[in-house]
Amino acid sequence: MNQSGTKYGIIGKYRIHDEYYASILMQVIQKEAHMNITQYEALVRAVESGTMTEAARELGYSQSGLTRALNSLEQEWGVKLLLRGRSGVRLTAEGQILMPLIRTVMNDQLRLNERIDEITGLREGLIRVGTFNSVSAQWLPGIIKQFRKEYPGIRFELLHGTDEQINAWILDGRVDVGFIAYPGAPELDSDFLYRDPIVSIFADSDPHAKLSTFPIAELPRLPYIALYEGVEDEITAILAQNRIQPDTKFMESDDHAVIAMVEQGLGTSLMSMMMLQGFDRRITAVPLDPPGHRDLGVACRGRQYLSAAARKFYDCICNWVKNEYAVHMTTCI
Repeated sequence: MNQSGTKYGIIGKYRIHDEYYASILMQVIQKEAHMNITQYEALVRAVESGTMTEAARELGYSQSGLTRALNSLEQEWGVKLLLRGRSGVRLTAEGQILMPLIRTVMNDQLRLNERIDEITGLREGLIRVGTFNSVSAQWLPGIIKQFRKEYPGIRFELLHGTDEQINAWILDGRVDVGFIAYPGAPELDSDFLYRDPIVSIFADSDPHAKLSTFPIAELPRLPYIALYEGVEDEITAILAQNRIQPDTKFMESDDHAVIAMVEQGLGTSLMSMMMLQGFDRRITAVPLDPPGHRDLGVACRGRQYLSAAARKFYDCICNWVKNEYAVHMTTCI
């Protein structure tokens, strides 16, 4: 009580002369804090998707609701954050300055929520994963299935990109964990997962399919179908190391399409064995001479920065791959 005998509470800058109304104001302040985080997420989604329509769809908002949330944030701060046009939305110069800080606040809030979930048994949470096609097809279904047996309430957001993009996403906090061409950026914590052989592929009817190994020096004499995949730099490196300039007739980003084109006798391609798993096609994989491979790993910005759920998932990745490919593995730390 104060000197006049009136009860009051102090909340931030507010001095409330009644405990009941003090509790009501606390709820309002907490709601406002949640709203800010929601506005930050809306801003990030709008920038990442490039359109208000797509951002609203991803977040489950109406487009008008998303627009109001972002307008309110700009008015509150007195800063123009987005440039809107027919081609979509992009950050203003001021928005570009503030975006890294906004991501930091969002990540801190996410870690706070995850710490609370850790205490209460990891019942809820979100893990953002940077990945590429072959990992998404061959590894992630099994890894996530195993993880969700113990933590069924954890949700996942998968972002597909190139190796360079995934390294950048980990560093700036856009994803928690990413699959990379090992060892990745030196600033990251990373673990080796698997050495994946690179092979040449031919239609079963192609005479080269009968070879025990394919001399890579012969590649320029054949029509080549280039695959643009998440860690395609390993194939580029193999070609560069052997001073090979292939006769590229086609460039394709879909591994299914490349394999179908090879099956039809339109050319040959280089792929990893992992990328060929699960395909029932009339093609033959022939080892390279000299041999080639790609090293795959998993990385994060630092284990100390991971939420409880993300740390558990990181360990699950290492253990799952180690058990799945026990013959090929080194020990995950």
